[in-house]
Amino acid sequence: MKPFSIIVPVYNEEELLKKNSRRLIDYAEQLKTPYEIIIISNGSTDRSVEIGRNLAGVHPQLKFLTLPQKGVGRAFKHGLIEAQYDHIIFMDADLSADLSFIKEANALLGHNVLVLGTKIGGLQNRSLFRKIGSFVFYLSVLLLMGLKYTDYAPGAKAYRKEFLTRYLNYIDDHTSFVLNLTFIAAVKKEPIAELAIACDDRRQSRFNLWREAASKYHGLITLKFNQLLGRL
Repeated sequence: MKPFSIIVPVYNEEELLKKNSRRLIDYAEQLKTPYEIIIISNGSTDRSVEIGRNLAGVHPQLKFLTLPQKGVGRAFKHGLIEAQYDHIIFMDADLSADLSFIKEANALLGHNVLVLGTKIGGLQNRSLFRKIGSFVFYLSVLLLMGLKYTDYAPGAKAYRKEFLTRYLNYIDDHTSFVLNLTFIAAVKKEPIAELAIACDDRRQSRFNLWREAASKYHGLITLKFNQLLGRL
């Protein structure tokens, strides 16, 4: 099994940060291969930074970074620069995706540059609103971009670092980077894998869901516009 880096952006997660960091460490230790966990606070205003720094002081395999501004993609880029391994696993701070994704995605990265964990194809314990929103966005991407993949949310995704480095300019500061990277990989005929995941995501979002939806569709339209202008 190849060594891997887990990147986890954090925004105001003081209630979950310590417990979920321990869960990640316990799971990764069972895999018996070198790993690191990189946690990046982006704009947190609670005790996340204090807790993260304490965790990094106790666990040598955990790095904690902090950014003053919010932005999932911004945090991901920062973590990517710090990552020492070629296999990069992205997980949400709430660990809503089953942790088995880490092992399975790491194996798939041996033959793929990108692994998309997909909730639509797996077991979903999510609100009907989120399920419908994800399905509508999937249809929108299929219609506008011709991509048949089903999940473009940041969580439970895996990448080869070499691929990310080549296309770093496609990683925006927000959440459109998954769609951007999937599109460029498809255009360049890079190998992509999908992996059905079990997802338990019942808690209230840390973010305004309508604002997040607007951001995702803005990213989709921008991607289409750039394609039409030949900028991709």
